[in-house]
Amino acid sequence: MNDYRVVYEILSDVYKRQAYASISLSRRICLAQNREFVTRFVYGVLQDDVKLNYYISCLTSKKPQNSVTVLLKMGMYCIGSMDSVPDYAAVNNILDLAKELGKAGSCGFLNGVLKNFCRQTPAPPKEKAARLSVRASVPLWIVRAYIKQYGFEKTEAFLTAVPDEREHMRINTELISVAEMKDKLDAAGAEYDDDPEFDDCLFVRNSPALKGMFDEGLFTYQSKCSMRCCKTAEVKDGAKVLDMCAAPGGKAVYISAMAKDVSVTACDIYHHRLDLIQAYARRMRRKLDIRLMDATVANKAFFGAFDVVMCDVPCSNLGVAAKKPDVYLFKEQSQIFGLAQEQYRILCNGARYVKAGGDVIYSTCTLLKEENGDVVKRFIKEHRKYKLVESRQYFPDGEGSDGFFVAKIKRTEE
Repeated sequence: MNDYRVVYEILSDVYKRQAYASISLSRRICLAQNREFVTRFVYGVLQDDVKLNYYISCLTSKKPQNSVTVLLKMGMYCIGSMDSVPDYAAVNNILDLAKELGKAGSCGFLNGVLKNFCRQTPAPPKEKAARLSVRASVPLWIVRAYIKQYGFEKTEAFLTAVPDEREHMRINTELISVAEMKDKLDAAGAEYDDDPEFDDCLFVRNSPALKGMFDEGLFTYQSKCSMRCCKTAEVKDGAKVLDMCAAPGGKAVYISAMAKDVSVTACDIYHHRLDLIQAYARRMRRKLDIRLMDATVANKAFFGAFDVVMCDVPCSNLGVAAKKPDVYLFKEQSQIFGLAQEQYRILCNGARYVKAGGDVIYSTCTLLKEENGDVVKRFIKEHRKYKLVESRQYFPDGEGSDGFFVAKIKRTEE
């Protein structure tokens, strides 16, 4: 199977069957001759999806069939963004793929649209929000929501920030020192940079040479915002901590190592997610109390039992779209209200589980105030025994930060 066919099959999984891009890619990448090319191609098309849909709408009189739309997006992305492939070769490769897929009848249409695209890229929309939507390749309803909440200039800044392609590495300093880790990376020829914010972290260029060190538990990949969230908890020696939505386990594992004799109960709703937590903890040599629990349902055995409760709630994930470009594909504005209701239920339960004087840490990896500040404000208004200590919205900045919200809420009395 040639690489264009592999890319098409992965994109078809995503567009037609709403598969996660990362899962489909990992399942089919073994068929690729050039894995780097296929990975870049797949994620490039998904990252430019809104932009490519706009181009297609400008160059066609009606929406093509799904399979033809995928072929057009592949061709346009290749022409517009892959300098290593000449335009004529990109068009010919898409036509050959169409024939291989039994779509020879569409070749004339594909050829005409792609050649028109080669001649001239469609002009961007005139309206500011629509123009930014196409430029940043973000759905228009999301762009308009951001502009309403943060203003145009702020929205433009974080939506057009160039993502940092490096990975954020947290070193397991119980097993290896930072200096020793750097020696290993140097010996492996790995590229890395210091993180000025966290002295036990590095920014690294991912490579196969790192896999063995990862598997040994010498380090893990953990985002700066995830670590900031854990730092907000200010966990003390001997603390009892509950992580209500813990999978895959990064925050629970990190918190367990932040002070002496910290006891962490890590919960999630599905058995397979508990397996992820267990595997993470085992690799990093940490012990967690892992339990099956629905975070939206009250567990009386947990009432008032914890010093810190982590509520990293399910959310729209819009703040990490740069790393997961398929996040935008099937999101609808109507879904946000339902998410906010679920988030509020989880926060209310989490508040029951914390001791007087203890803290609830509420966090999401999204930017919409409906899921963030609005949920916290509602909770504080309706629960007088709690007060907001601090809250912060982080934005994608191209320097290692994602879109992330964290709030610290203290229980002041019984």
